[in-house]
Amino acid sequence: MTDLQILASNIKRYRLFKGMTQTELASKIGMSPQYFSKIETARTGNLGLKYMIAICRELDIEVFQLFMEDSEVHVKFVVSNQNLESMERLIGEISKRVDIRFKQDLGGSKCREKRGDKK
Repeated sequence: MTDLQILASNIKRYRLFKGMTQTELASKIGMSPQYFSKIETARTGNLGLKYMIAICRELDIEVFQLFMEDSEVHVKFVVSNQNLESMERLIGEISKRVDIRFKQDLGGSKCREKRGDKK
């Protein structure tokens, strides 16, 4: 992986961890979403220190973490209101799906056989 690909991959990983879209992060750092997309997909390496610092500030990371090939080891678990709400929504959706599947399983033949019903 090239340095540019490592940088792009880490920006994306940390952005997703914070529950932000490309457009949201680009807006917060004062960059067009189109240009930000080019940075995050390693189609340009012209980021600049100003934007690099702004990205790190918004993602709550240190600049050096953008260049670490194995950055997953150094991810801080940051609970902000935004990512806590995202996690709660995700858990809620997962719970609904599990509950629906569980109810479908309960309505299956095994339950009917236990109640003495016949198919």
